Amino acid sequence: MEVYIELYKSIFPYLLFIPIGYWLNKKQWVPKAWITKPLIYGFMPVLVINHVLEAEAVKLAILPVLSFSLAAAMILPARWAYKKMPKADEPFLLESSFSFFNVAFFGIPVVTALFGEEGVTTLICIYIGTALYGNTIGYYQVARSKYSKKKALLKIFKIPFLYVFLGALGMKLLEVETPDTLSPIIDVFSVVVSAGGMMMVGMNVLNVNFKALDKKYFSKILSLRMLCAALIMGLLLLAEFRLLDQLGDEDRQMLALIPFFPIAASVTVYASFIESKEEQSSILVLLTVMISLLFVPLVAVWF
Repeated sequence: MEVYIELYKSIFPYLLFIPIGYWLNKKQWVPKAWITKPLIYGFMPVLVINHVLEAEAVKLAILPVLSFSLAAAMILPARWAYKKMPKADEPFLLESSFSFFNVAFFGIPVVTALFGEEGVTTLICIYIGTALYGNTIGYYQVARSKYSKKKALLKIFKIPFLYVFLGALGMKLLEVETPDTLSPIIDVFSVVVSAGGMMMVGMNVLNVNFKALDKKYFSKILSLRMLCAALIMGLLLLAEFRLLDQLGDEDRQMLALIPFFPIAASVTVYASFIESKEEQSSILVLLTVMISLLFVPLVAVWF
């Protein structure tokens, strides 16, 4: 019970931004672009640079590869669901929803509650892999729900993450460090990104009729996502242990939590940015947040 209390205390302030976003959109006081563009072009790039510079070299070489591999492998169950479930009518949204894990926005307060502040360093390395996937292949998946292959591919080059990530790697090789004076500002940026992502969820569910949701369909889809992610991550951890064995127990425990994290809020941020499948993406994100609040503490207790 103590794990639940600590987790909910950490997450609750961010969850409050879901109803705030709903209210703002209902009143039509704030256009969505005022939130999505600063997040994509301003706050996120700063966080990426800081995360890369702070990451330990060994973990930076292994953890991002594992988390990227998880995201990429999740395309397979997503495509299976599209073929086998008649109501899964949007393959590209399914692929992005299966592959996007909310490692940064949801993960930071969770890891702080479960592992302490020192656990955030490991999470940062895991985040890099999921962010690299989400801002390249993942963004392409979201864009394909509206655009042709060529136009969706071109859309990737408008997202600054790839350039920022390569630049940050160059700075890492040059042993550049984030000045201590900037740490408080970056902490604020992290809070803003987490809050902004949850706010977009609230803004996008304004016209959703929750009473009319097909509960059976969403239960099947989200159960499949969680089970497949846990299986794939288990195989990746086994491969790392057999072939490399460079990670500690806490590193592996944190990786094992990722399959139970919700769909990243960036799915609905991107959907709003592209103006495609906004309501559907928000439903999936919101439902997985609710599921994660139940399962993450259970998995943590098991550890």
